[in-house]
Amino acid sequence: MNFQSITGRINLLLILLFLHHTSTAQHSELIDSSQIQVFADSGKSYFIPDVKHRDMNWTRGSSKYFTIQMGFVPIIDYNLNIQDEKSEQQVGKQESRFDIRSARVSARGNIKFKNPWTYFVSLEYKGFDRTEDDTKFGLTDFKISIPLQKNFVLSIGKIKETFCYEMVGDAANLPHMERLLNPFFKSRSTGAMLNHSMLKDRMTVAAGWYNDWPSGGNGINTITGRITALPVWKDDGKQFIHWGVSFRYVPATDNKIRLKGKNESNISSNYVDTKDFEAMHQFNLGFEQLLNYKNVSFLMEYIHNWSESTLNTAEFEGYYITGSYIFTGESRPYDKKAAYARRIKPSAKHGAWELFARIGKVDLDSKDIHGGINKRFTTGINWWATQYWKVGVCYGLSNLDKNEINGKTQTIQTRLQWVF
Repeated sequence: MNFQSITGRINLLLILLFLHHTSTAQHSELIDSSQIQVFADSGKSYFIPDVKHRDMNWTRGSSKYFTIQMGFVPIIDYNLNIQDEKSEQQVGKQESRFDIRSARVSARGNIKFKNPWTYFVSLEYKGFDRTEDDTKFGLTDFKISIPLQKNFVLSIGKIKETFCYEMVGDAANLPHMERLLNPFFKSRSTGAMLNHSMLKDRMTVAAGWYNDWPSGGNGINTITGRITALPVWKDDGKQFIHWGVSFRYVPATDNKIRLKGKNESNISSNYVDTKDFEAMHQFNLGFEQLLNYKNVSFLMEYIHNWSESTLNTAEFEGYYITGSYIFTGESRPYDKKAAYARRIKPSAKHGAWELFARIGKVDLDSKDIHGGINKRFTTGINWWATQYWKVGVCYGLSNLDKNEINGKTQTIQTRLQWVF
């Protein structure tokens, strides 16, 4: 290990210690102020001590021109991998170790025009939304949102694409620990996005255009869209049904496309990987449904990919179903503007306990392309100790069909996170 690597790790440790002693923010992303049901209740106290709201006044500020609220997200994982011999032949030996999954510092607030604009900026070490092609530390978000006509908002900058529930939502607040459908989306791109809510926030429409040329990308134009609806909304949001459909169109880069994905672990190798193949463009179509009845929920998502070349069209797919049961009776609050559910807010002093299970599959085999088929089962438990702290433990079993053999990987993952 060289001196630069040691220095970097020491600096990162100091940052995490600083965050531990100072931070408390309720969300890692910008939230519409009308969605009061998802904000932290500053009057709550818990068995596990946490920072007091009044002690965090230094993270908030205001001037004649703007307001500011700082946010912090340290997340630490431990991944234990147990492979059979065939799995090691397919993907190599997967190490077991600790991982600083994310260390994010953010700022958000209003710019005080007549109709206030909002902004959100975040710097992050690793993190859910930084790919293996990104540098480990850098700018994750730079977003300015401008209100237009009633219920229309234009956002520009480095922003999330309007595609796929797993991607649009806060990854740290999902029941499961890691995303599965990564081969089919890109987390952040430079561009513009238009959002519109209607029918008393029971329906949203979003469209995005992205071109990473301003940030040094390849200048490829990506188009995305997402439509959601709440056909059922009862008991102040404790009972609801969310439906959504989304699409993503991406031209090929130098007539090449590659889809790849890890094994629900930030430190794993790519278990499914098409490598580069000839194509003109790809089109992804996604369907999502979230059913919530008080303390029970089911989240389902399916994505189909068509990658077209001059000779034929390769087709790939992925899906998952996640079930969640909260022993302590809480219901995950739904954000009607963003069109997804946020984190659990514990109501009792001992926090909230959530049991979850997920089955899923990513299939990157099509015709003469053999990227592999990964079938996953995951189950675990989350302890939402306070409105900021969460501890999670889960067990996963992967069955990978690749290279004409079937390899099995068992994983045990633990997570400690604090999101303010």
